[in-house]
Amino acid sequence: MEHENIPAPFPPLERKELPPPPSWHKALGVGVVVVGLAIGTGELILWPHLVTKYGLDLLWLALLGITFQFFLNHEIARHTLATGEGFFTSSARVFRWSAPFWLVSALLLYVWPGWASALGTTLRELSGFGTHYGWSLAALGLVVLLTFSSRRAYAMLEGVMKIVVPTFFVLLLVISFYNLSWENLREALLGLINFGGLHNGMDITKLLGAVVFAGTGGMLNLCVSLWYRDKQAGMAAYVGRITNPITGRQESVAATGATFDITDPVMRERWRGWMHYMRVDQGVIFLLLGFLTLFLLSVNAYAVLTPRGIVPDGLDIAVVQANIFGEQWGSFGFHLFLAMAFLMLFSVMWAIIDAVTRIVSDIIYTNAHAGPLTRYFGWAKKVSLGRLYYCVILGVVAAGALLIPVEQPLTLLIISGVLGGLTMALYTPLLIYLNNVKLPKPLRPGWFINLVMVGISFFFMYFAVRVIASYVV
Repeated sequence: MEHENIPAPFPPLERKELPPPPSWHKALGVGVVVVGLAIGTGELILWPHLVTKYGLDLLWLALLGITFQFFLNHEIARHTLATGEGFFTSSARVFRWSAPFWLVSALLLYVWPGWASALGTTLRELSGFGTHYGWSLAALGLVVLLTFSSRRAYAMLEGVMKIVVPTFFVLLLVISFYNLSWENLREALLGLINFGGLHNGMDITKLLGAVVFAGTGGMLNLCVSLWYRDKQAGMAAYVGRITNPITGRQESVAATGATFDITDPVMRERWRGWMHYMRVDQGVIFLLLGFLTLFLLSVNAYAVLTPRGIVPDGLDIAVVQANIFGEQWGSFGFHLFLAMAFLMLFSVMWAIIDAVTRIVSDIIYTNAHAGPLTRYFGWAKKVSLGRLYYCVILGVVAAGALLIPVEQPLTLLIISGVLGGLTMALYTPLLIYLNNVKLPKPLRPGWFINLVMVGISFFFMYFAVRVIASYVV
């Protein structure tokens, strides 16, 4: 009787068979979602601000930041492919109170509707009528409409991103072809190899934000585990998926994951196949396409804004650049740039809303069904993950609608970037521990990846200390 109130730990992973990797077109997709998230988190607001203020010789930071995030995504995905569990469940197996910490952090970091605000401004200019607030609400409403119109939220998100991202990239190439000179490109390429070059007096918070937002950044990288989980990659094939409680058939979703027999040669070969697909997904699609996007957007902003002495700092960043393109190419240039900006901003807004919703609903659902915190989350035990997800997304959108009048996207991006960097300083060492201690030896990362991950960990911890010290001292 005296042991009745002792919280039960998470159950051990069941042993099951690792499914064979599917065909290419079915295996790839999370990388496209992450690119859709990356192309708007900092590239339209933070990076144009930095390159027009300090010059293209800061682009080495963009290369460094997105390369860091490739390795982070790679290792986050590794653990999910091997166990079927999201990062938040795996971390709760080590630190029981990490789950509510990640939940609160996700809400504080990403509930702000900076991208919805920027979309409102862009759509008002693109349409020629309406108000900024009205178009911002319309953009949020479109996210709800698309999410609820599909039987599976992730399938709709990935499907739309597979259209939006290539379309956006083609428009960016067209604009770059007409706008950039060889001199612009030469200067930008020199900036890529200007490692360690910084400007005196550069704000440390903007520096950290720049590295964090050269890609997805902060806790958004951790959602990679939940997207692979919903895609049923690797051992997540046994988990179950988030389905629409209105239009889709409900699936039973396991709170915890499973493992496989690593001594079986067939299982080892399948594991290599899954890792190969994941590397292509994150390496070619996220790292290569994501960096080309960031690079071209930054150089275009520099080429257009710097000669006029304009340092963008606000909601009208896309509109300012569109007006300049309109002066050069007329109405075609104006609308072309705004159309590209719309695709970019909408993709990131939707992906962020999905990410924060997925993080919150996953943490609540998992801890309601398993682990030492069921006494606190037990109220959600009778709610399916699908219903939880679709209720939370309505709450996130409603909160965003109420916060739209806070029209300071650059400030919010910098704050979000700094806080995101602080969370990266916390979860990177934990990720190293999970993959090197909790996974069987044949599934663990090699020495080179571990070396890089340790370097990333020290990088973000160093800047976390510097940022905290700058506010305390």
